[in-house]
Order: sequence, then C-alpha cells, then structure tokens
Amino acid sequence: MSTNFHLASMIGSIAFIVLVGSGFIVVLTVPSLAQKPIYPMLAIVGAALLITPVIGWYVATRIQR
Repeated sequence: MSTNFHLASMIGSIAFIVLVGSGFIVVLTVPSLAQKPIYPMLAIVGAALLITPVIGWYVATRIQR
C-alpha cells in the first residue's frame, strides 16, 4: 500500500468525524429536522461516507507536493 493511501485513510477518517459531527449539530438545532432526526442523520452519514474518500485523497495528494 502506498503512502498516499495511508495518508488518505487517516485524513478521510478525520474528515468523516468532522462532517458527521457538524451535520448532526445542524440537524439537532433546526427545529423542523429535530422532530424526527433519524432520517436526516442517516442521510448525513451516507453522504459523509461517499464524500470523505474524495476529501482524503485530495488532501493527501496536496500534502505530498
């Protein structure tokens, strides 16, 4: 496994935590979303799972330059 992959996985996990945490805060502070928060939270987790590998790979390639 390459160094870029290791960096991307570490950065991606940090980005996942930040995205999910900030998304949950937004969901719980908006009154209309806070009534039934399970579905918006599941959507946030799903979106974060799709976005974080891209963010991790992009940041890892930028770090190595």
